Amino acid sequence: MTEVRLRRMILAAAAMLAFSAPATAAPQDGAPLGVGYTIAFWALPFGHTHYDGKVTPDSYSAKMHFETSGVVSLFWKSKIDATVNGKIASRSITPVVYDSYSQDRDKPVQRVKVSFDGTMPETLAEPPYNTTKYPVTDEQKKNTLDPMSALTAILSGVRVTSSDPCGTGVQVFDGRRRYDVTFTYKKDEHVELSNGMFNGTAHLCQIHYNQIAGYKQKIVKEGKKLPDMFVYFADVPAPGTPNGHYVVALKLWASLTLGTVTATLDDLKVAGAVPAGFNAVKS
Repeated sequence: MTEVRLRRMILAAAAMLAFSAPATAAPQDGAPLGVGYTIAFWALPFGHTHYDGKVTPDSYSAKMHFETSGVVSLFWKSKIDATVNGKIASRSITPVVYDSYSQDRDKPVQRVKVSFDGTMPETLAEPPYNTTKYPVTDEQKKNTLDPMSALTAILSGVRVTSSDPCGTGVQVFDGRRRYDVTFTYKKDEHVELSNGMFNGTAHLCQIHYNQIAGYKQKIVKEGKKLPDMFVYFADVPAPGTPNGHYVVALKLWASLTLGTVTATLDDLKVAGAVPAGFNAVKS
């Protein structure tokens, strides 16, 4: 596997999870959420991502940070920061502004801002990039979410149904690409995280990524099938949110030819406290 393929595989995983929080908040003010993940290949950690958000009965805001670490940083150094805000209800989510900054090694910082306050999402890129080579039509942009709002939709359970405890999926436009991320619920089963943070029952779901238009996501060699991807989700009580709970990913993994890429929960706080049923990971 080349460095580029591995890098893009991880960035895609971080984008789908892609997740401390302020001190306690009254239920009517929502429940701040802080979620962190260790990203590893062959069980060797090489990156970390953290999501900090606040969901109230009618609004949300969030920020995310991703950065490589360890030996990997010697040949691939990457950092991503993103923010978002918008409106939310028990079964709907409407982004207002998504703003992201990314940098690979010593390359210039790339800013991508997507505004959703008009009839169609509008993209600002600094420095600008070519949007005509791999176009996304206005029709394809309709009713889409940015990556951070997609994460918030998954976390807040706005797409969850009685038959789909992991949610029905999200339709995403990130300023370059239009893609769908959907879930197939498999079963509930016992899960024990190796870091000791969780030991209980979780929802096992398969993740499906479907690119609709825009820049190619070269996660694997062109024309090759994407690796199978799976995730464990757990329901976490969160008074003051539209559905009264968060749907938190415990572990995400994808099996590749040379090994398995994983993203494992290592930090979780709701309203500033570790929820019942979880343990703080000792550093």
